[in-house]
Amino acid sequence: MRLKSHAKGTERHFRNAASFLVKCQIIGPYVEKGVLLGSVCPWEIGALDTYGFTIVEDFHDTLEAIWVWSYYAKISKNFAYKPNIQMGWEYITVNFPRFVPPSKEDEGLYDCSWLALSGSMYEKVFADKSYRKWIEIAGDRLACYISSIRSIRGREYYDPWWMTACLASAAQSLERREWLEVAQKFVRQKVIEEQTPFSNVEKEPRHKGPGGHDFFSSNANKALALLASFPSQAVATKIVVNKFLPATAKSFVKRHADENAWNANLATVLGKSYLLTGEEEFLCRYFSIMDELKKRDSQNSSALPRSDGYPVKESWVTSFYAYAYASVTT
Repeated sequence: MRLKSHAKGTERHFRNAASFLVKCQIIGPYVEKGVLLGSVCPWEIGALDTYGFTIVEDFHDTLEAIWVWSYYAKISKNFAYKPNIQMGWEYITVNFPRFVPPSKEDEGLYDCSWLALSGSMYEKVFADKSYRKWIEIAGDRLACYISSIRSIRGREYYDPWWMTACLASAAQSLERREWLEVAQKFVRQKVIEEQTPFSNVEKEPRHKGPGGHDFFSSNANKALALLASFPSQAVATKIVVNKFLPATAKSFVKRHADENAWNANLATVLGKSYLLTGEEEFLCRYFSIMDELKKRDSQNSSALPRSDGYPVKESWVTSFYAYAYASVTT
């Protein structure tokens, strides 16, 4: 019953999130032309005068918004946000060389991950291959990097598990077998063949400074990479039930920074694990987190700040929240 109610609210959640993200897009009256036009600012622009935040561009936040707007079009058949998507794509294609420099193979990888994920979603929803060139550059860059990894290090923007999950997802959507093989090889070596691939998520390292980010659970992304690389396969079912589930939290996890985004990331994988396995405990833990995030959505706008008490709602956290919401319905 709870899952049916949640699924029924998907279109409303995404309609609200899509509407909020328009408030973050740098368009008129803020700019009418130029390099920033179409970019999505990390935070709600309308709230800036109160809190002193400046309007800034953000490459991957724009791609995250494109994913939300495209997913909303997919489930609603309402293409009202197509103009916002097109402005976002124009910003992405014009500024691509700045964020994914061709001469530096190890830069722009996080941007590449969202380009692969959002680009493949957009292409599938709108049957439009106009941006395939950039999607393929991003996918090839990710595949090259993942193939070269010898030891795992780096979090957030450098998390290889998130990159692997995005590459595997795009590979299947665009039928790029060579990308999927790269993802599967990496996951097979680092997850499937490991005796203890997961650690306790509540004991993961936490960022403690006043700046920086802490929006990814490495354990969650490792499971996400497994699910994306080996969808509907018994090996993935066995591992997430027997090894990942015992490592997860039973409820919302308090973090020093970015706790809304971090918990949304964990909820995403719990939701996808439930879809694959049907194990009710995944669903129970998923809703425990989502219920807390819902409480923090004080205006019922499907938009969230990065942490409780943070002054403005942010575009990227809102996209993480939407991604988590959809995880048990697709």
